[in-house]
Amino acid sequence: MIKFDSTSFGEVVINGIGYGDVLIAGGRVAPRDRNLLRNVLGTSHAIGDWEVEKLLRGNPQAIIVGTGQSGLLRVSNKVRERVEKAGIELIALETPEAIEEFNRLAKTKRVNALIHTTC
Repeated sequence: MIKFDSTSFGEVVINGIGYGDVLIAGGRVAPRDRNLLRNVLGTSHAIGDWEVEKLLRGNPQAIIVGTGQSGLLRVSNKVRERVEKAGIELIALETPEAIEEFNRLAKTKRVNALIHTTC
């Protein structure tokens, strides 16, 4: 089971292992491709369409977005609409609160997440 241990600027610790930005779907942890985000979107403070596709996999009941330590990652209306259209609850919180919510919900629900670890 995936469990967040902590977060600090630029890092989350999951099951004792440190990561940068991550995408969690179907019980797997994968690093976000920040270079691709910057090349396609001009920033890592946004969510790519390909990331939304991954977040929708595995029939999650909730998707949590950690918007960064200061909340600068933006969740566009397009992303919100795609998730809500699929009947999935979308929860966007600053990363410290997002990882706590993930740990709480993951005890009883299928939860995917995208966690931004900087700003």
